[in-house]
Amino acid sequence: MKKAVIDIGTNSCRLFIGEVSDKKIEKKLLKLMNITKLGEDVDKNNFLLPQAMDRTLEVLKKYRAKIDEYGVKKIEVVATSATRDSKNREDFISRVREEARLNIRCISGREEANYSFSGANMEFNERIMVIDIGGGSTEFILGDGDSIEFIESFDIGAVRLGEKFFSGDSDLLDAKIWTINKLDRIKKYRGENFKLVGVAGTVTTHVSVALEMKNYDTNRVHMYKLTKNEIEKNLNLFLSCTLEERRKIVGLEPKRAEVVIPGTYLLLWIMEILGREEIIVSESDILEGVMISR
Repeated sequence: MKKAVIDIGTNSCRLFIGEVSDKKIEKKLLKLMNITKLGEDVDKNNFLLPQAMDRTLEVLKKYRAKIDEYGVKKIEVVATSATRDSKNREDFISRVREEARLNIRCISGREEANYSFSGANMEFNERIMVIDIGGGSTEFILGDGDSIEFIESFDIGAVRLGEKFFSGDSDLLDAKIWTINKLDRIKKYRGENFKLVGVAGTVTTHVSVALEMKNYDTNRVHMYKLTKNEIEKNLNLFLSCTLEERRKIVGLEPKRAEVVIPGTYLLLWIMEILGREEIIVSESDILEGVMISR
């Protein structure tokens, strides 16, 4: 059966079309990603801005056309942090239904975490902790193929952190203290036996920049062991550039240039809390999790 999954995030909007049988992905047909910044100023205002909804809706219309082109009947559309945190989310959901003919399911942070773990866990037969750094939230899931020991979604992400601390004269120490306090509940897992696995744009970007990918290659990114040294080297490169210069860095999606620095600090602080020197990067995430869900 052909199935299409759309993930409407705080910073990006993604489409995955594949063939599924017995909750297994038999074939990956298409993956698309666009930075739409749906969550612009959501942390400050608690509502979706009209221009942010317009940007996202234009991408969703294109995705709908692709879905029709592939002849897909089974469609799942999930929206995460920015949508669930917004007072006017029903306006956005209604517009998408009417203008793009897509029905959005606004999922909780816990559901988001479950889907991310299901997607990443397809590649492992051992205890793992999956971290999914998004624009507005970050999910942590610890478990193995049989059970989940810990699962939580924290209201901290690359966009939210950036708008709160990096939009003006930023105080890095304040940002770090705020982040570490927010993530207090993961401190107890420092030094425990598990593989740290990262999904989504922040970690995948670091691989493409480290390998200087002119064209993104999912096969080279998937299961890459990303070290703290590589992340810090990338961060120094980002910090040495103006915003316009960052947009030209090989391997960095130009529209991600605005949030890559706070996202990188968040990743490094998480690794510091957990006492880790490397993270395995997985291309299987919430899209794959929703794809095999039902």
